[in-house]
Amino acid sequence: MIRSLPAFFISMLMPLWLYAQSGSTKRTEVPDISAIRALRAQSNRAIQARDLAAFGQTMLPDIEVTRGSGPHVSGRDSVLASVSVQFKDSNFLGYLRNTDSIQVSTSRVLAAENGHWTGRFQRPDGIQILTGVYLAMWRKTDAGWKIRSELFVSLGCTGSADCGK
Repeated sequence: MIRSLPAFFISMLMPLWLYAQSGSTKRTEVPDISAIRALRAQSNRAIQARDLAAFGQTMLPDIEVTRGSGPHVSGRDSVLASVSVQFKDSNFLGYLRNTDSIQVSTSRVLAAENGHWTGRFQRPDGIQILTGVYLAMWRKTDAGWKIRSELFVSLGCTGSADCGK
């Protein structure tokens, strides 16, 4: 009976210890998730303001982006060059990325953000609205969280005959 007493205490205390450990992980995730959400909001504001420098602040230099219709862009400078064309276009009304969830890795300095996006463009026959989903990989650096890669998938288009092209 005495020999089984330590096993009994271990079986009773182990779930409490595991619960306490999972709680400490959750406490560290919350600030990381808040930071990523704030950076996504900053990026959205930069797009609306057509502020290329502010838009680039959230990206790693070696970012990889696959745009909604498929073209792939490698490197922050290339991403900014392609976006600058849209920022100069008066028909470009903006993109908005809305976060649905963020998961922070428990074993790496990575996080996954997924959500949905909307792009708006003025067309001769109305406002074209593109919609889709996205997944972003974030990496935590000495300078904070930065986007390592993004994948945007176009799923819908309304408001203009240009949608059929």
